[in-house]
Amino acid sequence: MKINKLTLLFGIAIVLTACNSNAKFEIEGTLAHAVEGEMIYLNKIADTNPEELIKMDSVVVKNEGFAFTGKIEEPTLGYLSFREQKGRIPLFIENGKTQVNVDFDNFTSFALQGTPNNEVLSEFERNLSLYKYNLLSYQGKQQSAYMEALKQKDEEKMKQILHGYTKLQQDQNGFINNYLDQHQTSLTALYYLYFTSKDDLTSLKVVFDNLSETDKKSNLAKLTAAKLGQ
Repeated sequence: MKINKLTLLFGIAIVLTACNSNAKFEIEGTLAHAVEGEMIYLNKIADTNPEELIKMDSVVVKNEGFAFTGKIEEPTLGYLSFREQKGRIPLFIENGKTQVNVDFDNFTSFALQGTPNNEVLSEFERNLSLYKYNLLSYQGKQQSAYMEALKQKDEEKMKQILHGYTKLQQDQNGFINNYLDQHQTSLTALYYLYFTSKDDLTSLKVVFDNLSETDKKSNLAKLTAAKLGQ
C-alpha cells in the first residue's frame, strides 16, 4: 500500500508537535524544618542582568513539601528563595522532573536529583560547600591561637597556622579545577566561571564554545555571550 509523502510528513509533524506540547518542567521538593505556611519562590535570572531576578511562581509549603510545574523553552538558571531567609538555592529550570531536598536551617545541605544539569550542579555545590566549611571551621578554631602567637611574637607558630589555612585553600582550588576540567561542556562549569571570572575569560570561553546547542539557548549562555563580546 502506497502512502502519500505529504500525508506522512504531516503525520510526523503532528507527532512532534504533540511531543513538544507535553514537554514541561516539574520541580518537587521537601523543606525540612520549615514552618507550616512558609512561602517558597521560584525565580529566574534576567537574560541581560544576572543580578535581576524575575519571579516565575510561588507556593505555600505544606507538610514540608512543595511543587512547581510549567513550560520552559530552554534550560534556565534560577533560584529557590524563601520569605524569611536571605539564602537562596541555585538550580536549572528545564524540561523534566527535578527533586529538591532542602534543610531550612542549613541551605548548604540542599540536594538536586533528576535532570542531568541539576545533578551535576548539586554534586559540585555539595562538595564545594564541604571545602568552604573546612576553611571556615579551621579559621574559627585557629583564630585565638594565631592572635596569641602574634601577641607572643611566635613567628613559627603563626607560620604553622597560616600554612594549614593555605593548604585547605589549595585543596579547595584543586577540587574546583579538577571538577571543571571534567565537566567542560556543562552549564555548571559555565555557572561557576561566569560569576568568578574577572579579567581572564579564557576558561569561560572554552566552556561556552563546548556547550550543546540546547544549552547555548539558556539565559546563562546569553549572559556569557555578552560577557565574551559575542
